[in-house]
Amino acid sequence: MSRLTILAPFVFGLLLAVTGLLGLTGRLPKNDWFGMRLHVVMASDAAWRAGHRAGGPWLIAGGLVALAAGVAILVLRPGAVTGDRIATASLAAAFLLAAVAAWRAQAAARRVS
Repeated sequence: MSRLTILAPFVFGLLLAVTGLLGLTGRLPKNDWFGMRLHVVMASDAAWRAGHRAGGPWLIAGGLVALAAGVAILVLRPGAVTGDRIATASLAAAFLLAAVAAWRAQAAARRVS
């Protein structure tokens, strides 16, 4: 099994979970690198906070899905094909949850604007 199969769920999951947690708690400052970079969310500081507060739980959920898959791959030590499938499925689910987070963030930011 490749290092990428093991590392990708951990890195992506950690990035999503930390971003979601910081956004949910209001500690993610408006920036050019992390967070949901939607036009309506970037429109103002209030929209940024509202958007990340609404999308944060979904980002955390996506991060936990990916992190759980990373742990499962390390603990279960599946074969190469099965490990790749676990990693791919978890990353697809995490991306889907991140898309829901963006949708929720956009709706919340529009209510503020």
